[in-house]
Amino acid sequence: MEERVQKFISSAGTASRRKAEEFIKSGQVLINGRKAKLGDKVDPAVDVVKVYGKIIKPADDKIYLMLNKPKGYVVSKSDPKGKKTVFDLLPADLKTKVWNIGRLDFDTEGLLILTNDGELTQELSHPKYEHEKEYEVTTQEAPQDSQLEKLRSGVEIATGTTYPAKVKTKNGKVYITIHEGKKRQIRRMFAGVNLTVSNLKRVRINKLLLPANLTSGNFKKITKEEIL
Repeated sequence: MEERVQKFISSAGTASRRKAEEFIKSGQVLINGRKAKLGDKVDPAVDVVKVYGKIIKPADDKIYLMLNKPKGYVVSKSDPKGKKTVFDLLPADLKTKVWNIGRLDFDTEGLLILTNDGELTQELSHPKYEHEKEYEVTTQEAPQDSQLEKLRSGVEIATGTTYPAKVKTKNGKVYITIHEGKKRQIRRMFAGVNLTVSNLKRVRINKLLLPANLTSGNFKKITKEEIL
């Protein structure tokens, strides 16, 4: 059965849909020896698809991993400055098969999803689906009610006003839930209400909670149903 070449590359576990489109635009994807174009369709049973000269074969199984990212790791396959990446935490047989959905900053810890499922990546990454992400925030200053209310109603940051957030406090920590994904958004929101973040940890993506028994730097296999 035919499908768009970028979808096939993604479902084969080679790259996310967005990255597959970048490969196509840069001329690195061949279908039966000719350069692919966005929108081209392939039949995996008949056509030969190559990415950077490597033949792409359909993936046998979908992989879903939940990783408790430690501080001091880059969310990337590699780092030009030689910093440790989250893929260094995976065994060799997994690190080449999956990619990350979304990112966490170098100094941020917590829940990260790794997969070879392009459809899931598309859904969780696209803002129109408004999947929730919850963070546990420790601040240097004791947050005041007025500051928490500003976080709830929207904060003016460099890229505009943030959408209203869900905010609660527990045991001296602030728990904030957003569905956007702007760069360093939580830290910028807290700075915008004059609160200094001393520790930031993602604890939930959609309905997937980071379990207390998954220690920092470790991962576990999960199912798609646990996420959506």
